[in-house]
Amino acid sequence: MAIHTPKTREDLARHLSPMRLQATVFERAVAVGAAESRTYSNGAPKSAPNMTRWYRTVEVIHEQLMLLQLDWKRSDPQNLPYFSQTDLNLGLITSSGDEFTGIAWGTPSTKNPKGSAFARRVDENGQMAMFGQPTDDGGEIDVKYLWILLYNERDGMVFLELSRPTSMAGKQIDSWSERIIFPPFDLALGAFSFEEDTEEDEGFGFTVARR
Repeated sequence: MAIHTPKTREDLARHLSPMRLQATVFERAVAVGAAESRTYSNGAPKSAPNMTRWYRTVEVIHEQLMLLQLDWKRSDPQNLPYFSQTDLNLGLITSSGDEFTGIAWGTPSTKNPKGSAFARRVDENGQMAMFGQPTDDGGEIDVKYLWILLYNERDGMVFLELSRPTSMAGKQIDSWSERIIFPPFDLALGAFSFEEDTEEDEGFGFTVARR
């Protein structure tokens, strides 16, 4: 498993640019999702803050990807919000993560069990079971590489990563082939906590071999 931990905005851009992505897409989405999750009182259903965070995160990612004008498309197979970049055969799904999200030494998973629409998009090789998947406009998507944006709020920060799953155990992901761990999003600052003043501007990366 390859793990990348970019520390500066420039280094994060080096990881995202080949996928036709920008850090601002996720920075904006995380900020809006966190803010919207705080609009409820104690009288609201317990699930309301987390569900609203997911709704708004997906919505803002959609808006930001469309603004990039880099050929990202949106479809909703079985009501699962799904983004794809067909030139690069990429797919992107957003999900809340568990307490190991954004930690290099941990093995994260989705926070909640996932249904069949989610599970069918991951097989044991980390490839996509989505060949010939119809889109809303009548076309088809040929996606080979699925990336999942995981996010988890704790200790005044939102930890997030963009990672490629390889398999699921039951209804949750249990292994990954590659992880791009973002600097935590500081809720007080409203921005990623980049280390812009560090002398060494290249993020740390390493590979973990499963035993």
